[in-house]
Amino acid sequence: MIHTSYTVGITTAEYKALQSVTADQKEWIENAIQNRARIAIESIQSDYTNLKINKGEAITAVGTTAIIEAAYAEGVVGILT
Repeated sequence: MIHTSYTVGITTAEYKALQSVTADQKEWIENAIQNRARIAIESIQSDYTNLKINKGEAITAVGTTAIIEAAYAEGVVGILT
């Protein structure tokens, strides 16, 4: 399920250059952002879990989204500006 979409503008030169290295630019872009998100998810889950264990606290958040939301709410991670 898609919750957010992005529109990216590139120059003609950038588009043509990408054509020489990937057959499906949209697929490549989607893969890049999904992989970076996966890495961030794993890091947040690990940081949150380790914090809770080190504090001797129960982990009550269940599921990826709940853990990420709890990590934000509890100051384990923050939104970069």
